[in-house]
Amino acid sequence: MADTYVDAGSLSERLELLELQQTAEQTWEWVPIRRIWAKVEQTTKTNLFSKVGVGARDAAVVIRRQSLTLHQALRWKGQHLFLTSITNRDRMYLDVQAALVDPVLCRANTDEEEPGAAFPGILTEKYAKWEQPEPYSINRLTYVLVTSKVIQLQRGGLVEVDGVNYEVQVAHTLDPYKNEYEIVRTEDL
Repeated sequence: MADTYVDAGSLSERLELLELQQTAEQTWEWVPIRRIWAKVEQTTKTNLFSKVGVGARDAAVVIRRQSLTLHQALRWKGQHLFLTSITNRDRMYLDVQAALVDPVLCRANTDEEEPGAAFPGILTEKYAKWEQPEPYSINRLTYVLVTSKVIQLQRGGLVEVDGVNYEVQVAHTLDPYKNEYEIVRTEDL
């Protein structure tokens, strides 16, 4: 069992607590709601923040007990921390596990005349078995787009990720804190 004692002076890192908010019509952004002091350590583990995608670097964060949910995120030294676990260390502190990720700008329903909502997402590679139906005929790129729960994409629709259009093929929406979408782009070779 990990040592539960926390020296208050070890909470020396200044973090921003972020919340996804609608900042304009059809625009969602991570907005800082307050600053908090924390102890942050990058671990050697991989944080499996996605059930169907490749993980990211892991960070272990210790903060004073406060209102915090997996719907929120943290920013540490300019790095986005996607929260994956919050547990009580003791009566005064919380242990938080987070994936160090780089959010990307996304836009839903890019095939319609009126563009859909703009929102931040997290793009990761998909665990997949490689198959090639015809030698060197097509290049099929498959990724996983992880979004906050409020972002709803339609299977069969298009989503723009960093200026590139992808088709949403599979939607994994049962997690109470996030949605995961398998997105595909096919190119002729």
